[in-house]
Amino acid sequence: MRKILLIILFFLATFNVSAQVHTSYLWHLQQPIYWPDKSLSNPDHYQTVWESYKIKAAGGNNYGTGVSHPTNNLQEIFGKDDRKNDYQQRVKNTVQQLLSYPEAGAQVSYSGCLIENVNSLANASQWGYYKGWNENFVTARGWKTSGGFPRLDIVGFTFHHALAPLISERAFRKELEAYRLIYGNTFGHSPEYTKGFWPAECSFSERNIEVLVEEGFQWTVVANSHLARTLHDYPLHFGTNGCNTSPPNKADKVATDGKNWWDGQTDGRGGEFAAPYSYQVHKAKYVNPETGKEYFIDVVPMADLLSYRDGYSPQGTGDIDKHIKPYDDPSHPSLVLFAHDGDNSWGGGDSYYFQAVPGFVSAATNDGIVPTTIHQFLHDHPVPADDVVHVEDGSWVNAANDWGSPQFINWIWPLYNPSTYEFDANAWNEDARNWAVITAIDNYVCMAEDLAGNVEINKVVYSDASSSNAEKAWTFYLPALTSGYMYYGTAQDMEVKQTIAGNNAIGFAKKVIDAHAGTDKTPPSVFIPQRFPYNPGGKEFGPVYGYKEHISNKDFTVWTYGYDVSGIRTAVLKYRLDKDGVNSLTDNDNDTYAGGAGVGSWKTIGMTRKIMDSAYNGDNPNIDFFVLPKAIASLYYAKITGLSDTLVDYYVEMTDTYGNPFKTPIQHVYVGNAQGSSGEGVGTNVYWKPEQPLRNDKITILVSHDEMLDKYGGTLHWGVNKTNGKWTLPIKAYWPEGTVAFGDGQALETPFVKVDSTTWKVELGPFDNSGQNIYSLDFVLHYGNNTWNNNNNNDWGIPISYVGVEDMIQKKAKISIYPNPVRSRAVINIKSDENAHFYIYIINTAGKVVKPEYVGSANRIVFFNHLKSGVYIMKFVDKNSGKVYTKKLIVF
Repeated sequence: MRKILLIILFFLATFNVSAQVHTSYLWHLQQPIYWPDKSLSNPDHYQTVWESYKIKAAGGNNYGTGVSHPTNNLQEIFGKDDRKNDYQQRVKNTVQQLLSYPEAGAQVSYSGCLIENVNSLANASQWGYYKGWNENFVTARGWKTSGGFPRLDIVGFTFHHALAPLISERAFRKELEAYRLIYGNTFGHSPEYTKGFWPAECSFSERNIEVLVEEGFQWTVVANSHLARTLHDYPLHFGTNGCNTSPPNKADKVATDGKNWWDGQTDGRGGEFAAPYSYQVHKAKYVNPETGKEYFIDVVPMADLLSYRDGYSPQGTGDIDKHIKPYDDPSHPSLVLFAHDGDNSWGGGDSYYFQAVPGFVSAATNDGIVPTTIHQFLHDHPVPADDVVHVEDGSWVNAANDWGSPQFINWIWPLYNPSTYEFDANAWNEDARNWAVITAIDNYVCMAEDLAGNVEINKVVYSDASSSNAEKAWTFYLPALTSGYMYYGTAQDMEVKQTIAGNNAIGFAKKVIDAHAGTDKTPPSVFIPQRFPYNPGGKEFGPVYGYKEHISNKDFTVWTYGYDVSGIRTAVLKYRLDKDGVNSLTDNDNDTYAGGAGVGSWKTIGMTRKIMDSAYNGDNPNIDFFVLPKAIASLYYAKITGLSDTLVDYYVEMTDTYGNPFKTPIQHVYVGNAQGSSGEGVGTNVYWKPEQPLRNDKITILVSHDEMLDKYGGTLHWGVNKTNGKWTLPIKAYWPEGTVAFGDGQALETPFVKVDSTTWKVELGPFDNSGQNIYSLDFVLHYGNNTWNNNNNNDWGIPISYVGVEDMIQKKAKISIYPNPVRSRAVINIKSDENAHFYIYIINTAGKVVKPEYVGSANRIVFFNHLKSGVYIMKFVDKNSGKVYTKKLIVF
């Protein structure tokens, strides 16, 4: 009997060892419609890139400003060697290198507007594009894995790179229908249309599931950070290695523990991830709140951090071997999906596609990791029907300064007072204003369709004189949903592109509406409601709060935009309280308007309306609304007060003057029990003198009112020149007396000396030895009981300046800030002959560093919403040479 038991144990152990992690790729390809005004050759359709280029060159697209549009350099964008290869043959040639591996292949997203743009160039034989480019993708789709599935799956997508969680359900459906049509006409119908969906910016919400399922999709990619953040034991550490935005709200938490956690970051993109949970395919569901019908879809997690790394440098199997493989479940194997842009940065180049990809696939195979495709993987490892999980709203961490925010802040910045951190109806930002414009367009176009009747998607995608006015209205509305118009803020002429497209859409819609005077069957259009603060009665963090911890007030405001062509008669906020504080995955009481035993009855609050001024630009001279929208939605808001330690369901209902009602999806928030506070957030008792040290200064680091130091004593744990999360060990010349090496090859430990009853200090420097250039001093506190204070996982960092180079902007580093003055965010552009990378320190007039940043030699969006109005100095420290450059910044 004992012998049999040993054999069984040996078999189980062998089975576990042989459990295999799988891996695959998804390359995202996209270029928008750069100028969505009417085409001159076909005024019933918008311009694609070649026509916009020609019109601009001839001085057209001029709106009385003396400037032709778009202001983007279209030839530079599309004529780049990597892009014209990526968009035509490079993907096929890369997949061809993987044919010797039984399951290997890749996924690619190729947007509808990119297809239109490439066709326009190919048909004109311009900038290296050629007719028949699509046959490369057709060929690669025809190659089969060992299981008979396409080696290249061109996944479903929103035609115009629209963010599904933020657009109306009707617009989302039209985007999917339009893309399916152009997909088949471009890439063929054999193999059959894909079963998979790639959300633009990996922006996902469970409320998208119903439309996806009804449009035939069986799986969608999601960011694995939004699986990890729902877990019961999610380790909340603030900063780039952990949570760099609003913490998960308790309403999104499930009872499951992740157990095996690891963290990391690159260039600020990172987080905390649980294995195997964050790398397993699960199911998610959405419940139609009116009917109670359940919709299920497989959610395929992209590996957020590893994906970002894969787009910027060759990857090995080390992270998988260390953090994922040991915890793989043979009955539910892990899939490590590298998903990122396939046409930007290093990840869009020749060395990525022809060296890094085949190199990794070979190394993975030798390591027992199986290269596969998602379709093949799901066929071989179907998701159990009872493996239903919750996915938090949000995007991938790749998006600059969004960090996977559950509120999509890179595309819808909240309306709030940066001094009090309270909702402010008088606050203004360009992104929010854009959604007000889009909401109005939506109502005109939907009303035109409802009045006209049948709308043929073929006549929308390929609109011409034979298309109906309702079809033409949809043609021009859809490019207004392009998320990139908001991603880049005030760069170029982004501020009017939604308006240009929308005005044309409204023009065609009005022809239908005017022909049916006195008839309105369409309810109001309502933007998905937002709330502020996100975590009432709980902790906040991220760019909204200047990357400081803040405890929010328990009262919160729900706000949205609403519009109806006939006018809105009533607008109310409905909310109800959950009875046990848990939004269970096993019942739908919280998810339907009818509710159930687990929830209370709805309470109603009237919403306040604020009429938007379509011409207001936030008093920002860099925002020029040289074309004004024909319509703009109003702001509606209401405040929920007096709650504590409770789960709340809420939605908004608006009714137009004809009695047509519209209810938004039900959303959930847990209100905490913290009292909350206004002001600048939680401060720190760590500081240093001088506040802006030079390399020949002695630096005194002081810590006051620290109970742990007072009780246990401790050391300053420090290093220098932090890059990509790692410190460099200082040379011996910089070691004060009593300093010892920590043992990790990166840090030293110097004991604190007590100054008085409340203060401790360590003295370091000067850092002027020619044997090592120092541009930053980085440290945390290590207490005598072996616990740590790491500034909420941010570390402390002090920039070290070189004497004699301040204010020297040399030819080797041309730095520009646009716009400047700035209200909310700006693009930092660095052009350097030495391809330098820089740390950025924003310094106020008191000489205090208020925000650190990191930027390479390319464009980088930096947010300034947390800064008070005034003059600042931006200090750029070259991480290689230590040279310092400064620029003046004005925030208003």
